[in-house]
Amino acid sequence: MNEIDKEVSTLHKSYKFKVPAGKTITVKNESYGWGVYVKKAKAAVEKAFMDGTKTVDGKDYIYGLGYSTYAHGYGKSNNGIGKNYIVVSIKKQEVWVVRKGKVVVHLNDVVTGTYTGGKGNRTPTGVWYIQYKESPSTLRGTNDDGSSYASKVQYWMPFTLSGCGFHDASWRNDWSKTAYLRGGSHGCVNIRPSEVHSVWANVAKDDPVIVYN
Repeated sequence: MNEIDKEVSTLHKSYKFKVPAGKTITVKNESYGWGVYVKKAKAAVEKAFMDGTKTVDGKDYIYGLGYSTYAHGYGKSNNGIGKNYIVVSIKKQEVWVVRKGKVVVHLNDVVTGTYTGGKGNRTPTGVWYIQYKESPSTLRGTNDDGSSYASKVQYWMPFTLSGCGFHDASWRNDWSKTAYLRGGSHGCVNIRPSEVHSVWANVAKDDPVIVYN
């Protein structure tokens, strides 16, 4: 059973993925994906053997990581991503929301986590998922100087346990393509208040989020 898990699990696996910008990149599942719950699967197989049952449905014995233990991407095409997902390009500072395989929202003026300075504020790359949606919300955290902040936002869509997500940023003045290099966020994807509803309206809980450089 451990060998089966090692072979079929998609958690922390890398694969090729074609992004809306047109190129094919290599991405790695972080919180997104699924694995075999070996202990439960083993018990189910033993019980089936004792009962004379010839088949066991594997999807009943899988798990996921992150905000919930729900298995993400099981049985879906496109490397488990399916047809509904969000893509973030750090270098381009762009976001694409894809529904049913087609881009329905494209923003070319977002601001991601501060890239330089070594404070650990970069938006993490990899494949994550929308943990939940909250409107309105108050984001709380610690500034680089150690002080605390509490920022009110209209829309909040987190995708990492470390607190990175999509949200409007009414306080931001610099929306340039280079803002993220030295004046980006604490790791979140800042979206203009006038544009954030289009993302909110087209994003669902558990949707995969692909972040790449």
